[in-house]
Amino acid sequence: MQKWLVILIIIGLVPIVLLGRGWLMHSKAESILLSNAEQLQLLQLARRQLEEELAGKSGIVVNAGSLSASLKRRAACFLTLTKDEALRGCIIDDFRPHEPLYKNVLRNVVLAATVDRRFSPVRVDELDKIRIGISILDIPRPLAFDDPEELLEKLNPGKDGVILTTTTGTSTYLPQVWEQLPDPVEFLSSLCEKQGACIDCWQTSPLPRVEIYHVFHFVEGDISL
Repeated sequence: MQKWLVILIIIGLVPIVLLGRGWLMHSKAESILLSNAEQLQLLQLARRQLEEELAGKSGIVVNAGSLSASLKRRAACFLTLTKDEALRGCIIDDFRPHEPLYKNVLRNVVLAATVDRRFSPVRVDELDKIRIGISILDIPRPLAFDDPEELLEKLNPGKDGVILTTTTGTSTYLPQVWEQLPDPVEFLSSLCEKQGACIDCWQTSPLPRVEIYHVFHFVEGDISL
């Protein structure tokens, strides 16, 4: 069974696992768009990897030559596991693209199933009920603002993933979380609360650092050729 040395930090609704040299941000955003066939292939690889992990095996061997250039491009992704529509695990190892997309998916599906400390490890008897979701990030970039009102004006509910960094810590929500928290004030207050800060930390001095990102999101069962 393949293992990685990881440092787990709970950030908002999802944990982040920092690997290697740490968490780096870049100013230039890049995005990846995949065809339906590529999405299906990536989800199938993630499913096979999860099955191998839960069976106590060493992980799948992927013929990189059979993959498109998009699947081999460096990228970072959140890997989300749900069971009966409830969260069962969700992890990103690094916001910085540091390895080919398919390898990052294989890494994070294992981490989501085994080291998300909010949950017990996924069991083999749960496999049939587990649904895999992949969110491929562009590169987070700072959002400049001079006061809380300007921050509210600049956010794009439903589109922006948000990373909030204060003197207390860091928290993040994927863009999908806007579905549960559609009001920007509630969204930001929840981000404060999730990192253990006062719920108004986003509007008090010193003002927080805010970064936004966008995702290309797809889920098992939602794609057809």
